Amino acid sequence: MGGMMGSYHGFVDSSTLNSFYSAISILGLFSGIVIVISAVMLWMRPQDHLIWGILILVFALVSFADMGGYFIGAILGIIGGAFAISYRPPTITT
Repeated sequence: MGGMMGSYHGFVDSSTLNSFYSAISILGLFSGIVIVISAVMLWMRPQDHLIWGILILVFALVSFADMGGYFIGAILGIIGGAFAISYRPPTITT
């Protein structure tokens, strides 16, 4: 007998939690890689600032909701994505 709080018939054991934590870790790593690639592409192609800003913003929010990691990086990603979206290229007058 497992008692009142037994093993829930295998629903909550260490292997389930380990696979959940590793999936969350992989999601955080993937979102960080996408943010870095998007930031480099934003630097190389500023005319596509809207696309790269949206990608940075979305994946910064994903990494913020990732339940771990560095919150300062997610906050800076959100701020940087918002700046990239609101960027207006300078007009050239002759």
